[in-house]
Amino acid sequence: MNTDKFPVSLIGLPYLMGSRGPNLGYQMAQGPRVLLAPEKAPAAMQEFFSDVETVMIEDADEPNIAFTGGDYRLLPVGDQMSRVLVQNIRLAQEVKGARERGRIPIACVGACSAALGMVGGVGETEGEIGMIWLDAHGDAQTPDTSENGFIEGMPVTTIAGKCWPRYRRKIPGFREIDESRIITIGLSEMFTPTARRSAKDALGTLVHKPVIEELGFEEALTRALDNLASKCGKVFIHFDTDVLDPTVLRANTHAANGGLTDEQCKTAFRLIGERFEILAVSFASYDPVVDERGPQVLVPLLVAAARAAAEGLARQGSSS
Repeated sequence: MNTDKFPVSLIGLPYLMGSRGPNLGYQMAQGPRVLLAPEKAPAAMQEFFSDVETVMIEDADEPNIAFTGGDYRLLPVGDQMSRVLVQNIRLAQEVKGARERGRIPIACVGACSAALGMVGGVGETEGEIGMIWLDAHGDAQTPDTSENGFIEGMPVTTIAGKCWPRYRRKIPGFREIDESRIITIGLSEMFTPTARRSAKDALGTLVHKPVIEELGFEEALTRALDNLASKCGKVFIHFDTDVLDPTVLRANTHAANGGLTDEQCKTAFRLIGERFEILAVSFASYDPVVDERGPQVLVPLLVAAARAAAEGLARQGSSS
């Protein structure tokens, strides 16, 4: 299927915990720069797409007058949650802008909280949308259930409308995605001997070890996707790179044994693209210091996601 005519926007958000710098050993803020270096994902995309642009968001370090109107009490400078919000607002703007120009947004982000901005960027599309979340963790805590208040443990619950209501609605275009339209895939930490208490927290239809062992990965995912397809025809995909098994790639220090293979992830993108319009895809939390294999493993997955999105659009065009 010819997908060359569909332009792709590669969008980088090189921040973690609101900061560009190393965070006590974490280097995930550098992941987008590594993956979106000209010779990495952009070069690989150009083998399949004639129009590929790369946008690195560099202007979201702190709130400024554009976000506060000059009243810094609204978003305190120096506050982590203020920075995270500003970064999500900028990401939403870039994703929306790409879509308005008919482009496929594929984002590389430092942290899973950037999914809030991704949802904002696609939120103005018509009709109900779903979310497909691939991750070693459910990211489904709330301020009431979290033991440490870490926002990175709450993006799925925030998107599902279970916490941070006023905060999330400051992101332009943001709208909640009901739990009935969420699929969570992976959750490998849940089944490890050292699983944290929060590892059991997850939302939506779960495609994880018990279901995969019973049905096989492709059948388990097919059933979940067919069920979702009865509720919506458009999805946002979030891919936390630690969903991969560490034998394939130890994406960060939170990776857990029992994850997916890269081939299973390519299958997932294909199956999703056969059923849905893929509005945007984010790839999160790759730490290049932990495992240097990241580009050779992840760049083909970025390409697979973009091709799945383009092939879905091509099918829509041929049937209209």
